[in-house]
Amino acid sequence: MNVEEKKAPIRITRFDGLFRGRQRLLSGLSGVLFAFLFIFPLFASGFWLNTLTSLLLLAAMAEGWNFIGGYTGYAAFGNVAFFGIGAYGTALSMTKLHWPFFPGMIVGVAAAVAFAIVFGLPILRLKGHYFAIATVALATATGEVANSWTSFTGGSAGITLPFFHPMQLSGQYFYYLSLLLVVFGLFLTWYIMKRKLGYSWVAVREDEEAANMMGINTTWAKVTAFALSAVMAGFAGGIYAYWRTFVLAEEVFKIDYTLQMILATVFGGPGTIFGPFIGAFIYYILVTILVFFLPIGQLHATLLGTIIILVMVFTPKGIMDFISGKRKLTWRALLENVRIYRV
Repeated sequence: MNVEEKKAPIRITRFDGLFRGRQRLLSGLSGVLFAFLFIFPLFASGFWLNTLTSLLLLAAMAEGWNFIGGYTGYAAFGNVAFFGIGAYGTALSMTKLHWPFFPGMIVGVAAAVAFAIVFGLPILRLKGHYFAIATVALATATGEVANSWTSFTGGSAGITLPFFHPMQLSGQYFYYLSLLLVVFGLFLTWYIMKRKLGYSWVAVREDEEAANMMGINTTWAKVTAFALSAVMAGFAGGIYAYWRTFVLAEEVFKIDYTLQMILATVFGGPGTIFGPFIGAFIYYILVTILVFFLPIGQLHATLLGTIIILVMVFTPKGIMDFISGKRKLTWRALLENVRIYRV
């Protein structure tokens, strides 16, 4: 006698319901934020337009750093080299070859990607602080070459970019370019993390030796992450060069840019899709408040350093850990983070 088995109904726990509700809320807030960013230039002054453009460029570079630092787990401190190469590649294409902006920017991005692949293959064999030091040295050396190669890069005199069309030099033009780059970075992150390449990055971050034993080509995974981070920084460098209409090695190879990428990612949440984007806003707002509302000398630098230490200690996975609903923003959760991530 056949007895028809009854399937137990699938029950959604309270935690699952809250998590899905939080995800829907986050998606809705993200849509509102992007709608605001889209209409922002219609009523913003020149100062705020320039400020938001700088913020969006930082967010785009942080999204690129998230590939190598957040998902793959390699603390790269030299991504500013890609930014500088993208800026110089764009500037040289427009001044020496007399190409329009977009083809020139593609040349700058291609140069940054080629640089990342050629030098990524050897230095990505290093790990930990050895890799971090190597990337800093690489970025510093690249900046010195750009500063001393006077016949090609202009040296300390820099490169002045030509003016092609008045509309292209408006603040709104570069603002929307930067916003488009941020959206591209978010889509690229989402797309990759749904594919085998994204899983390979996470496997490398968690245990590279185990990933190798499982048949994952870890070298390919790391170099690809490095190259894609160069794509984002190279595009940002190209936009920055034409926006400022002047490229100087001391400006585009500043190590501060890499530190800002890292801080934005850490504030928002490394290894998450929206983390670098949200972290860039948090970092920029925080710096603006400290600089403009603290008139006491360099006290803002001291306070910023203190805040960074507290964030690293209590929220090592960034604000996205709480926004996504994985953890509650309570003192117990913060202290639990200290216990879990202590060395």
